[in-house]
Amino acid sequence: MSWSLRRIAARVSRVDLVGFAAIEAAWGGIESAQASRSRPRRLAGSELVVAVPSGAHAARAKLDAAAILAELAAMLVSGPASAPSTLRVVVGSGQDDHLD
Repeated sequence: MSWSLRRIAARVSRVDLVGFAAIEAAWGGIESAQASRSRPRRLAGSELVVAVPSGAHAARAKLDAAAILAELAAMLVSGPASAPSTLRVVVGSGQDDHLD
């Protein structure tokens, strides 16, 4: 691989698309996530990034993070071992969070 391609590849976030698809499929049943109106945006390693519409919703999502992660782990077909262990909350659509 050329130097320029390696440089670009190093800047690209590593994401788990298969695991993320399972999270998206299960998300509607996560009761703890409903109050904060959070939506999953990205899974990178063991960190799940969720987007919320406002700062107040972000506070609620952070407060409910343990319950959200526990419910999600229980709902994933692949089992709790594949579930994310941390939750990062971003305010807004979350569509540009891959650029950090």
